[in-house]
Amino acid sequence: TELLGYSAEELGPMRHLDLIDADDQSIADAHFQRLREQGGSCSCELRYLHKSGSVIHATHYAAVVDDEMGRPLMLIGEIVDRTALFEANREADELRDRLAHVGRIGTLGEMVSGIAHEVNQPLTAIASYASACRRMMLGNQASAGEMLSILEKIATQAERAGQVIRGLRALAKRADAERKLLDSNLLVRDVARLVEFELRGDGFDLNLRLIPELPPISGDGIQIQQIVLNLVRNAMEAMNDAGIAGDITLETLTPEPHWIEIRVSDRGPGLSPTVVQRLFEPFFTTKPQGMGLGLSICKSIAAAHGGELSYFLNEQGGTTFALRLPAAEEGEL
Repeated sequence: TELLGYSAEELGPMRHLDLIDADDQSIADAHFQRLREQGGSCSCELRYLHKSGSVIHATHYAAVVDDEMGRPLMLIGEIVDRTALFEANREADELRDRLAHVGRIGTLGEMVSGIAHEVNQPLTAIASYASACRRMMLGNQASAGEMLSILEKIATQAERAGQVIRGLRALAKRADAERKLLDSNLLVRDVARLVEFELRGDGFDLNLRLIPELPPISGDGIQIQQIVLNLVRNAMEAMNDAGIAGDITLETLTPEPHWIEIRVSDRGPGLSPTVVQRLFEPFFTTKPQGMGLGLSICKSIAAAHGGELSYFLNEQGGTTFALRLPAAEEGEL
């Protein structure tokens, strides 16, 4: 009575389902149906309605008690209020999302020079094609076929610039996390397009090794791309700092059924024992201007998606970071 705000007399004529949020009643029905058919005990998360109208997040524990003949005798239930824990987790999720956004903005700020150069190239090409088109028209030298060819080149360059801007806008946008069914290969290709000019400018090659027809994953695409972007740029910086040339490999694979893995591998110097011990620790960084939040945020995002972020030394002597995520279950979302 204290938990829900009703007196014992008020609760008397009410059904258990009357106290449960309408959206959770089907969950409760399945919960009790399983107890009736299988006996034993089970638990589930349900939202109850307080007499005042407020919502109580609770765990309902129930067990069937059998008589001496093994026949169901009674049902014992307990409702444990988890509202405070739910609110704490919600606030933690919001804080993680805000920190993730700050991390993305910081990353984009570091990439600004390369981004400006990449956008400037198609804009310069567009200006050149437009100028050539103008000269040909003024000199009455432009045939329909030549004009169409130039316009197609202008359109291609405009789309190239547009792709860069769209990728930046998506990463910079501050929005609530949105879970969707996602194609891991498509996410990786989008990140590759965003970083290829920065890598190329520093003399690196990016190798893509993507397994076709991967099962979809469920999650927030921008946050997952943030992890991949962070790992690729970390790999580039590790090789730059060590003065090592070569390539960075970005691959997808299925290490075991129902799991997807995105790996980023470099040819850098590897990780020292000191760095390994504190690698995912918040505010730990080896960068002079770093905040030490990048890998910590990435690990939190991976955990929030039911996955994990790990690393190992690869055959080239460098480091491979592996983002492992569960494949979406059939009918999910």
